[in-house]
Amino acid sequence: EDLKGVICWMPHGRAFKIVNPRDFELRVIPTYFEHSKISSFVRQAQGWGFRKLTKGRERHAFYNEYFLRGLPHLCKKMTRPSLTKKVICDPDHEPDLFRISMEHPVPESISLDDFNYTVLE
Repeated sequence: EDLKGVICWMPHGRAFKIVNPRDFELRVIPTYFEHSKISSFVRQAQGWGFRKLTKGRERHAFYNEYFLRGLPHLCKKMTRPSLTKKVICDPDHEPDLFRISMEHPVPESISLDDFNYTVLE
């Protein structure tokens, strides 16, 4: 299903943005989650360490250091922070993901060969 007008990766591949919140509630959330409200989705995302950016070009985008376009294996490192370790969002200290990506770009695509796997037959 084409969701380009609903949700998209930011150009640098380090965050995603919900482009059309109403369509996201109607088309995405009920398909992948056991609820249908965007507020519940945001709460769950924050529970997994996603942060919502509040300034600049990335305003309203969500990021997690282990959720990068083309690198799905990093998701295995994601954990639900305990209540005592929850990260407090500080708008004055948000990362500039565009600048970070200029120095350390996320690959456009990746293949299994990039992981140096040995295939057992």
